[in-house]
Amino acid sequence: MLLLLPLLLLQGGAPPNHMARIEAAVAEIRGLRFKRPVAVKVVTSVEARAHFAERAEKLWPKQRVALDQAVYADLGLLPAGFELLSSFLDLLEEQALGYYDPGSDTFYLVDSAAGAETAPMLVAHELTHALDDQHFRLDALLAARQDDDDGAAALSAVMEGSATAVMTVFLAREVQAGRIAMGALLAMQKTEAARAERLKATPPVIQRSLLASYILGLSFLTRGNPARLAAGLDAADLARAFSDPPQSTEQILHPEKYWQDAARDLPRRVRLPDLSRRLGAGWSLAGHGSLGELGLASLTGAPALDIASNQVLQPARWTNAAAAGLGGDLYHHYVNGARSVTVLATLWDTQRDAIEFQGGLATIPGKRSFRFGDAVVVLGGAELGATAEPLAGEVLSALSAMDPPP
Repeated sequence: MLLLLPLLLLQGGAPPNHMARIEAAVAEIRGLRFKRPVAVKVVTSVEARAHFAERAEKLWPKQRVALDQAVYADLGLLPAGFELLSSFLDLLEEQALGYYDPGSDTFYLVDSAAGAETAPMLVAHELTHALDDQHFRLDALLAARQDDDDGAAALSAVMEGSATAVMTVFLAREVQAGRIAMGALLAMQKTEAARAERLKATPPVIQRSLLASYILGLSFLTRGNPARLAAGLDAADLARAFSDPPQSTEQILHPEKYWQDAARDLPRRVRLPDLSRRLGAGWSLAGHGSLGELGLASLTGAPALDIASNQVLQPARWTNAAAAGLGGDLYHHYVNGARSVTVLATLWDTQRDAIEFQGGLATIPGKRSFRFGDAVVVLGGAELGATAEPLAGEVLSALSAMDPPP
C-alpha cells in the first residue's frame, strides 16, 4: 500500500492565467480533449497538508497504515517505532507545491509556488492527471485494486508515468520556444537536488515508494526507452495502459512482460489459510497484503538509488537478481497483544529464482526463511521458537497445492 502514496505527491504550481495555454498544450501532447474546464484554487501549505491527510484517509486508512508499519518493521524494512503516516505527511507538506484532487476536479496551487518561471511544466503534470481523470476516472480505477497492493502500485505507475511523460515533452517544447530559460532550469535543478538530499535521510523503502511511480512509470510507458519521447507520446500505448493496466510491479520493472504478448507475465495469485491456531493461543490474523518485485527488491538489498544520476531512469537499478522471476506473493500479519509475526509466502517462476531470493534474504538479520521447490516462506517479527518450522511447513504445503505457473 505504500506505493499508492506517490499519487498524493503532485508537485506543481502556476498563476491561473497560464492555465488556458497549458491546458491546450497538454491536450495536444496527450492526444485527448478536456471534457470540462479544470477549476483552480490557491491554498496555503497548511491547507495542503490537511488535504493530503484527508486523501490518505481515503486511500490509506489508519488501520491499514498501522498494518503496513508493523509489517515493514517485522521484515526489517523500517526501524521499530517509525511513524509512517506522519513521515509521509511531513515530506508532502515540505515538497509538494500543488496537487490535483480527482474528487473535486480541481487543481490546487500552494501560494508560495505561483511565481516560479518553471512552474508551467509542473502544472502540465497536474493537468495531465485531470485530463486522465476525466477520461478514465482515476479513483474508480484505484478502488478496483484496493485489495491488491502490488497491482495498485502498478496502476499508480501508469497514472504518474502519463503525467511525467506529458510534462517532459511540454518542458522540451517550452525550452525550444524560449519560454523557459536554461538559467531557470539550472536553478530548478539545484532546488531539486536540495530536496533530494532531504529524501535521502528517509529509509530506502520510503524513497522508493515516493519516487517509483514517476520514474518507473515513465520508463514503462515508453517500453523501457524514455528516448522515444523525442517522437512524442504513443496515444495507443497510453490508451492500452489505462484500459488494461499492468497487474504487477514486475511488469513495470520489466516492460516487455506487459507489452510483448509472447513474454507477457501475469502474477500468480497466492492463497494462504488462517494460521492463528498453528501459532497458538491468543494469536489472530490482523491483515494481509503483497510486496511485489519492487518491495521484495528492498527486502533483498537492491542497490541504493542515486537520485541525482541518470542511472535512476534504468529499471534495473530498482531491482536485483534475488527479486526477479517472481510468480506471486502474499503476506499475513498476526498479532498477540504487543507481539506480532509476519508470514510472507512467495512463489517463483523457477526453483533457481527461489534459491536466489532465499540467498538474498541473508542481508536481513533475524529473519527465518524456508524453501521447497519454487516456494519460499519468510517469517519476521516475534521469535517463534519450535513453532516456526511447522508453521512454515503448513505454508509450504499450501503453496505446493497452488496451480503451477503457465
